Amino acid sequence: MQNRRSGNISDNRSSQQKSVYVAPDVKTWKIDSRFGVADTVAVDTIPLNFQDDNPVDRYSIANSYNGNLASPLQSKIFFDRTQKTDFLFGIPYDAYFRDPSDFYFFNTKTPYTNFGYQTGSSAQQAEDHVNVLFSMNDGKRLNITGLFDYIYARGQYSSQSAKALVASLYGSYTSNHYNASGILAYQKFDNKENGGLTDDRYVTNPTYTGQYTTINMPVNLSGAQSGYENVFFYYNQSYSLGFTKTIHLKNDSVRKEFIPVTTFIHTLNYSLGSKRFHETSVDTSFFANTYLSNTSHSDTASEMSLKNTFAVRLDEKFNRLFHFGLTAFIESNYQRYMMLNDSDRLSYASEYNTTIGGKLSKYEGRIYKYDFEGDMIIEGPRIGDFHLKGNIGGFFRLGKDSVVLRARGRIQSVSPSYFWDHYYSNHFIWNNHFANTFQSYVGGDLSLPKHHLFLGLQMANTKNMLYFNSSALPAQFSGNIQVVAANAELDLHAGPFVLANKGVYQICSNQSILPLPTWSMFHNLYFTTTLFKDLNTQIGTSVSYNSSYYAPDYMPATEQFYLQHQIKLGAYPLINVYANFHLKQIRIFVKYYNLGTMFLPNTNYFSIPHYPLNPMTFKFGFSWNFYS
Repeated sequence: MQNRRSGNISDNRSSQQKSVYVAPDVKTWKIDSRFGVADTVAVDTIPLNFQDDNPVDRYSIANSYNGNLASPLQSKIFFDRTQKTDFLFGIPYDAYFRDPSDFYFFNTKTPYTNFGYQTGSSAQQAEDHVNVLFSMNDGKRLNITGLFDYIYARGQYSSQSAKALVASLYGSYTSNHYNASGILAYQKFDNKENGGLTDDRYVTNPTYTGQYTTINMPVNLSGAQSGYENVFFYYNQSYSLGFTKTIHLKNDSVRKEFIPVTTFIHTLNYSLGSKRFHETSVDTSFFANTYLSNTSHSDTASEMSLKNTFAVRLDEKFNRLFHFGLTAFIESNYQRYMMLNDSDRLSYASEYNTTIGGKLSKYEGRIYKYDFEGDMIIEGPRIGDFHLKGNIGGFFRLGKDSVVLRARGRIQSVSPSYFWDHYYSNHFIWNNHFANTFQSYVGGDLSLPKHHLFLGLQMANTKNMLYFNSSALPAQFSGNIQVVAANAELDLHAGPFVLANKGVYQICSNQSILPLPTWSMFHNLYFTTTLFKDLNTQIGTSVSYNSSYYAPDYMPATEQFYLQHQIKLGAYPLINVYANFHLKQIRIFVKYYNLGTMFLPNTNYFSIPHYPLNPMTFKFGFSWNFYS
């Protein structure tokens, strides 16, 4: 069978992945993208909080975005920010984008289908989300899964609609000797860009607000569209040499188990990402610079990556004496870049880098697990770049509960990706020679599962941090910036009532370069009961809140968040009320989003400057499982 580890010692509790609710006879797992090692994922049998099952709420408890689902997003919590791609213009879509490590693989005894639908607001401003997943096995070894996930959010405000499409066909093959995982995925994101409201008082001042509905409030741009498109093909395969061991069971029966000794691994990862920005007319009063056209224009840039990884692993199950696995690998990465040049024509550049590295790991056993991995680029323009990281976790008994402890660390030196240094477009041109960014990180957490308590602490020091300055241009801070964050989760139970609490306290040594809210909190008070013997019911209200700070501004032409120090945002409680129902194979929710706009005196519900959150909106959704 496929080598598989149980539990994820490097899991980040604040970065939530989508839950998978399936029958007990359906097994699920995820893989790491470099070696394809499977990580078993526990089946979700508690269908609570279905009302928050959307990409924005799963990504982080506090986010900066334009208020519309499927729009570019950045977490307000520093350690929740991800980078799933080397392509600069794809990072704002990390909350929606799925890389190989985000896919759930299946092994099912019967074909399994999940159909989900969520909607909100009126027909003209509706926010629709459809997702379909179908998985089936051909025998015990081969599984094929299809995924279709589509968001069409028309937007509460003018020229704000957004679309997100994820379509994928993927599968796995598992046997004693040969194992494989493959993914073919197409992902496309489109946004109409309105540049925000021309005057924030349309939201904050009742005199102004009374004259307008959200859809006809004046905005800065019309006829502008941005987007990101990606297609990738991923294939991991491994072949194990070993022997078969006979295990005698207590009932005098025997079981044969294959023990891998040495495994040879190959991973192919091809990705093509492209960015675009189109204007039917150029608003020179909004954009500070216009270089190529004052009437209409289309900017474009793309990055292609072809990566091959070859590895040899001495497997842990055979190594009973020292109880660890050891992996050595070499990796080649060819990248090709495309953008406009000063003649408004396409230009190309490319680079080739070779990386070597190794990994020491222990995933077997229940008491403790660890992995330590390092790599360095030995050939190419990024020669000298390196990553060193490690994770260790374990548990021990404490009375009737168990204490789970985890620690992780990382040291890395990374060259800026190509588009941090070079870009040419209608409104922005830059040519930089930034230095490597050096970062050291250490974090750890403690949890008491039966007491519903989780505590975490993370610290990072970054030298030569890259960011977008107040002119929306790339910049680099040559000094050191330290960030310390403490996070906690505590669920308080009183009979059928539960108060679930999450909080993050973060301190940054340089708020002028890296502004962060000091506090971000989420509270969820709900009541659970079972009606008519089979109808599991959850009724509750939730509130999220972050302290005020200089939230980043947003540049439509590059889809990047950049510094501003004029407007402080935050200190607004986002209140929702909801009801969830679960009956056998179907889950349903109803929800009122941002209820506070109806009665709170503070109407400053902006996520980023000039981009308000949606006002009170009714939402509805369901998820239905089918087995055939």
